[in-house]
Amino acid sequence: MVPGGRPGRSRGPGRRATLLARCHHVQTHPELRGRGIGGALMGYVRQVAREELGLEQLHLAARGGAGLEEFYGRLGWQESGRRPGVLRFGPGDDRDEVLMHLAPL
Repeated sequence: MVPGGRPGRSRGPGRRATLLARCHHVQTHPELRGRGIGGALMGYVRQVAREELGLEQLHLAARGGAGLEEFYGRLGWQESGRRPGVLRFGPGDDRDEVLMHLAPL
């Protein structure tokens, strides 16, 4: 989780506080999928963001075409946009980057 600053701390004129963070590179090993580990991990991320960091939103970008939209959707995340064909996994294997958010925490 990468917050944009420290919640509740002054960030210059106007005394802004950080309300969101972005999740980067969260995944489980393919052999361990389907056991609830990913859901438990993301539940813990949500808890820490809300209770320890005082955040109100989480954002992430997921690889399209891998079932991740459905996975995160079951956890309450919503799609907020797409970047079509920006992820290349090989010749002829271009995929969308799916932008998602979770709010409120």
